[in-house]
Amino acid sequence: MANPFTYDIQQAGYGFDQVDAKGEATFEVFAAEFRKFPWKDQVGLKTGGSEPTISVKNTAASFDCWVSVLGTSEDLAYLVGIVYPERVRRFFGLGPEKEVRWLSANIVEDPRDVESLFQLHFASKFDELKSALGRYPRFLSQAARQPG
Repeated sequence: MANPFTYDIQQAGYGFDQVDAKGEATFEVFAAEFRKFPWKDQVGLKTGGSEPTISVKNTAASFDCWVSVLGTSEDLAYLVGIVYPERVRRFFGLGPEKEVRWLSANIVEDPRDVESLFQLHFASKFDELKSALGRYPRFLSQAARQPG
């Protein structure tokens, strides 16, 4: 079976749909990119585009995990997000359920914790990942923007 994981990178200021596609990913590839990424140089750059981000997609499971950064170069934290299929009720909890792409993002201060979360992603332990991510302060949780 082919490796279902691919990754891409956004530098600070890229357009929201602009990415550098990098190809297949393993946890080791991700960890090397995460450790060498210039987070402190790019955090908080006011360039009118996206924040610096590394995204890892599991195409087989339609489950994405990404890490970005917020704060300042002296005091930064990571924003770890997941996008996954979720069943939600329509119309204020009434009516039939529908499947949507759900976005959850939490603030993680320790880079070792970021790597631990991504280990769960690469192990396809999605329920554990959602639970572990939920232990950190929530940044947002909402239906994801649909492409197109």
